[in-house]
Order: sequence, then structure tokens, then C-alpha cells
Amino acid sequence: MYGVPILLHAQRLRVVCVGGGSVAARKVAGLIAGGAVLRIVAPSIVDDLRAALTADHVTWEARPHRRDDIGDAHLVIAATDDPAVNAAVARDADAAGRLCVRVDEGAAGSAAMMAAVHRDPLVLGVATTAGVPSLTRALRLDLEDRYGPEYGELAALCAELRADATLAATLAPLDQMTRRARWRRVIRPDILDLIRAGHLDQAKEAAFACLLSSSD
Repeated sequence: MYGVPILLHAQRLRVVCVGGGSVAARKVAGLIAGGAVLRIVAPSIVDDLRAALTADHVTWEARPHRRDDIGDAHLVIAATDDPAVNAAVARDADAAGRLCVRVDEGAAGSAAMMAAVHRDPLVLGVATTAGVPSLTRALRLDLEDRYGPEYGELAALCAELRADATLAATLAPLDQMTRRARWRRVIRPDILDLIRAGHLDQAKEAAFACLLSSSD
């Protein structure tokens, strides 16, 4: 099976989660934090989900799943402890043309949630299509160790530089390969060290100079 990685912007999503246990809570935690409009359908829910109900974008319908639960959701999560119910949810989602994540049997769903490391605005994700959660977990931990918060700061700095009119005018005449090569230069140990030390202004100056320089 070939998997296509896609980054979904949570704040623009409408999500239905069928199931209210601890697994469901883990699956939707990032969606809740990201501001997705989440509707939980389950006879009962764990405390973590109950606490999330204080947010105005999270609601709970205390009942079993019905076929019409899919509604206008972009994403459906089948997260009950009953495989038959999860299969029914997946069928309903498929019939409605919606993406569905099955927590009990990932390959049976049309989508899967990646193990992610958030270094906002940078997101690093890893997944397998073979249903090997221990491997994805190990790789996620490795990514956490390798890419600290400074990479998120670097991503934010690059976004700020991309919006700089002077820099944009300087880079515009260059061909695409040259522009890409200059942006790659910004990922330098000295710039990352400046960010780690909290010297963001100096890091920005160094990155700016890197992008303007025509030397290798």
C-alpha cells in the first residue's frame, strides 16, 4: 500500500470522532489543540475529553453511532473498542466520500494519523503503511531528539524573511535552483546556535546575509 502524506490545517477542519475512550482522546488531542471543530459521538467519554468540552469548538453527543453522524465532516475517526462499530463507521464515511481513520485497523481506513513532532510552525511526521506503531513511535522520539525548538524558530525566521520586500526583489531575478540553494544555506549550525542562545536578531541578520551573498 502506498501512502501519500498530507498536512491538514486543523482550524479549517470539521471532524467527527466516534468513540470516547483513552485512545480516542489521544487521537483528537492535536485536533483540539489546533482548533478543529470536533463532534464526539459516544455513550460516555473519558475525563480528558470531558475537559475539552469547555472549548466552544468541541461538542459531545452522548449516544451510540448512527449512519447520519458523518454529516458535513471532512474527517471521521472510528475510535471505539468494538471492531464491528469501527467498520460500520468506516463504511459510512466511505459512502459519504469522507476520509476515515480507524484506530483498531489502520489499513482498513482511508487515512491514518502520523506520529508528529510539532516545532511550530514546523511539523515533522512519520508513518508506516504496514501497521507498525512501535517503529513510528521510535522514529518520532528520534526526531524529537534531533530537531529541537530552534528549528521551529528557524522556520518562523525564514517565513519572516520570505515576506521581506527588499529580499524578495533581490532574489526574484535568480533562477529557481539558485534561490533554493540560497535558502538551503540558512540551515547552518552557526545560525541554529544563535537561535538556541536566544540571539534572534543576530540569527536573522546572519540568515539575511546568507541569502544576499552570491558566494558558496
